Amino acid sequence: MEPPGLQECARRALPKLERLRELVRGKRTLLAQTHDYPDPDAIASALGLTWLLEELEGLETTIGYGGIIGRAENRAMIKSLGIKLRKVSPADFKKNELVALLDTQPGVGNHSLPADVVPNIVFDHHFERELAGAEPEYFDVGGEYGATSTKVLEIIWASGLTPPTHIATALFYGVKTDTLGLGRVVSPADVTAYLYLFPLADKFLLAEIENPQVPLDYFRVFYTAILRGKIYGNMVVADLGEIYTPDLCAEVADRLLQVEGIRHALSLGWYEDALFLSLRTRSRNKNAGRILHSIVCCGAKTLGTAGGHGPMAGARVPVEGRSQRTKADLRRTIVQAILEAFGQDPRRFTRIISLREAMGDAVPGETRATSKTRKGSSSGTANASGSSNSGSGNSGSSNSGSSNSNTSDGRDTDASGADDRARESTRSTRANGSSEGSVSTTKRSSGDDRQSGVNQEPSTDGGDAPAKDRVARRRAKSEPRGEPRPSTAK
Repeated sequence: MEPPGLQECARRALPKLERLRELVRGKRTLLAQTHDYPDPDAIASALGLTWLLEELEGLETTIGYGGIIGRAENRAMIKSLGIKLRKVSPADFKKNELVALLDTQPGVGNHSLPADVVPNIVFDHHFERELAGAEPEYFDVGGEYGATSTKVLEIIWASGLTPPTHIATALFYGVKTDTLGLGRVVSPADVTAYLYLFPLADKFLLAEIENPQVPLDYFRVFYTAILRGKIYGNMVVADLGEIYTPDLCAEVADRLLQVEGIRHALSLGWYEDALFLSLRTRSRNKNAGRILHSIVCCGAKTLGTAGGHGPMAGARVPVEGRSQRTKADLRRTIVQAILEAFGQDPRRFTRIISLREAMGDAVPGETRATSKTRKGSSSGTANASGSSNSGSGNSGSSNSGSSNSNTSDGRDTDASGADDRARESTRSTRANGSSEGSVSTTKRSSGDDRQSGVNQEPSTDGGDAPAKDRVARRRAKSEPRGEPRPSTAK
């Protein structure tokens, strides 16, 4: 059954199809270029366009990208649907008679199109940017569309062709992911596309794409996000340190937006010689794409490239040749500007998890054994109140790098090695706890910092001494005099 609105969409797209066919007629080769780190919408729209032009005009087509495809779902999409993509070089743009840009546009900077190459064809649903050079011959940009896949599908409808299963599955997944399952503001054409494509899509392949296996490092990144995450009112910010693929920023931001009471989420990480940021918002009064673009791409000096739309956006800021201090300052400046754009005070935050929780001293719900346990008496539950939180990584560090504490004047102060000390202490505590139980914790100051305003750096035994030495001293203090310590030798 044909969904309502399809014929109207096809009629409206017919002049576009005729103009497109006239442009490519007589040509032999076309390179369909996505942005450097293509998402499902970029991949699907490129696949749909190349299939259509192959069918109608017999073109030899290539789908190209310039970065990497790191997200597990995107890799699964390519594998399950048999999509052929090629990482391009500048020479590829010269070898093809036609060049198309999909899900991006000239001047955005998130693609590998050489500065001296003007694309012949552009399909993009993001808001139109000012063109610095010549206008492409076919330029379909902006509008109220929620996905570029919808724009391409309208051209397919105008042709009268029905996309085969693998094309329909790709286009459906592209529309679904970029419109959040039609959950955000979309056009009537997006709804029609969704309803049209769903019966044609392979549901088993969709399930395979949406539930891929992921490497162990994937979970380590989320551990870092939780350890370093800071909450500013209704906004959460997570510094991931070094990441193995830029797509992780988007995944972490998506997940953190699900935290109860959170309306906005920012995730950032370092990949090769660049800082990557992903911004998400539930607010219809805030446009993530415009906010990130105004901070990264405007002002006295352009910092990098940014793009997106209402609820989601991403940015890339090159940092090649910068010192660690300069990187940290840059990261701090950008994060502060984003926080202020959402009405948050950069000086006031709480942490997702405290340093004491990370060290195993106050894990919620965990019953911790005392020295009495080793005598056979009942175990006690550790007091979970701590005086401060820690664990947010310095922007220039790796995943296990330095952490920041927030001082009253709002400037992040490095507390070197906090993440490493937390991990080392956790391992040490578990290694010595065994069946006899772990030792009791030291006395804590009253009050939980997660209910406080401005954070203070915790006072820890031993200052900057190694974590295992401090834990050993705590253990010695908590042991009754004359009682032998349990052996941990194996």
